[in-house]
Amino acid sequence: MEEISGRNSKAGLRSAQIFREIMRTGSTRRAARELGITQSAVSQHLKLFEEAVGEKLFARDPRGLVPATRAIEIYNRIDRYFETLGHIEREITDSFSAKRNRLTIAAPHIFSLRLIPKIILALNSLDSSLEFHYRAQRYDEIAQSVVTGEADIGISRLPLDERFFEWQIVAESKSVCVLQPDHHLAEKDIITVDDLSGEPLIVLEREYTSNKLGLLTYGRREFPLWPKVHSDTIGLDASFVAYGIGIAIDNEFVAQQYQMFDVKIVPFQPSARYDYVVFWRRGSENLSRQSPIVDTFLRVIKREQSFRREAPDKGGFPPP
Repeated sequence: MEEISGRNSKAGLRSAQIFREIMRTGSTRRAARELGITQSAVSQHLKLFEEAVGEKLFARDPRGLVPATRAIEIYNRIDRYFETLGHIEREITDSFSAKRNRLTIAAPHIFSLRLIPKIILALNSLDSSLEFHYRAQRYDEIAQSVVTGEADIGISRLPLDERFFEWQIVAESKSVCVLQPDHHLAEKDIITVDDLSGEPLIVLEREYTSNKLGLLTYGRREFPLWPKVHSDTIGLDASFVAYGIGIAIDNEFVAQQYQMFDVKIVPFQPSARYDYVVFWRRGSENLSRQSPIVDTFLRVIKREQSFRREAPDKGGFPPP
């Protein structure tokens, strides 16, 4: 059993861990049981943690502890930190154990609908002993997963830091609008900035984009923006569009995944250019520009691109 004394007397990693467990279980008693320490120790660590934060984080209720808004905000951050620590710990442990024939792929959520299954199918034909793990993430998370070794290979878009990554460009993609087929702009050959003035938009939160300029400017021109729905998930804006909630500005490479939605894809001007890449950690022992795994990624993605070019009358979508 653990009590507060000596080096444990200050709020730190252990206090943060105990606060996290209180949030998960809803009481100091249940947190103590989960952690295998006394309830008194849990209460003392919580007191130290609240002193470090500078405010009370819970209100008492007959059903347990009720977290304040500030407690929820802190928990969300701490939970991510401990998840990262857990991944690092597992990576260290795995480095000393027998290696499994495993490949972890990180890519935007939308690619799980068609592109990633096709890539995994091709990789499995290459090596049927491979075990696959897929991490559906935002651009910032994908880069973090690859640089920390939580993922072996990723699909993202530039910019990436060449100090940490190597990559192969797989698609040069331009801006498009995604809208309902019966929308009054759907029959236009090109949708412009002026066309979108006053239209409700489905937007990716700026902090999760790879281009930090966001949607407020295109080229050097500003225009009135009316975001209707803010999302933190790449590509799933098409589902909101399909229900008639608004218009999304996306790019061709992502829009290729939308064939299961009843939407229309129209070029957008002024267009931004996006370079999509398959990338891996610089210095990787198993991956390089010549490795069979990277070559398989490139082959499948380029095949999908060729289907799009050959079928312009069908919205540029390859068959499933």
